[in-house]
Amino acid sequence: MNIKPGLEFFGFFNIQSIIFVAIISLTVSGLGVVAPHLAYAQKNPSSSAVPLTTMIDGIQCNTIEQLLFHIHAHLDVFVNGQLIYIPPQIGIIPDKCIYWMHTHDGTGVIHIESPIKRDFTVGQFFDLWKGKLNNLQVFDNIFNGKDLPTPNVYINGSKVPGTINYRDIKLIPHEEIAIVYGRPPDSIPSAYDFPQGL
Repeated sequence: MNIKPGLEFFGFFNIQSIIFVAIISLTVSGLGVVAPHLAYAQKNPSSSAVPLTTMIDGIQCNTIEQLLFHIHAHLDVFVNGQLIYIPPQIGIIPDKCIYWMHTHDGTGVIHIESPIKRDFTVGQFFDLWKGKLNNLQVFDNIFNGKDLPTPNVYINGSKVPGTINYRDIKLIPHEEIAIVYGRPPDSIPSAYDFPQGL
């Protein structure tokens, strides 16, 4: 085969080299496009690029707390006059993620820390609590395994009409919610003394 001088560049081995360089260039430029999206996903865990843990009632569990919408409410649960302990870390999976609605301690303060402003309800909180409800036995023991009676609900000390499903009650900043099963306590709480900054 007679190759003209200067055209060896287009020989078989040289074409493979060009293809290899082109693939490397596309890969590197592709990383330049993908890397900013990965960085965004790490800073914005609610983005779809981050794999989500089980979502409960539309509430996501993200790797960091979200603070765009940040409110607190307080919940007391009474069964036959007895205050039921609300455990810490409802909605927190240690070393993994934190749901937009959760507790940090056993005070009954519900923290709502969400990347979007939306309604959160008592029912959603109970659904998150189910995964952590080790003290459900308290309910079972008090009611001897019978179905729980329909609770009476009080918001800031005022009784909510029985026609309203307690699960649909929206959590409002600094509201005191008391859910009472069976006999009520001697006094219904009408307010909670939130620590400064909450």
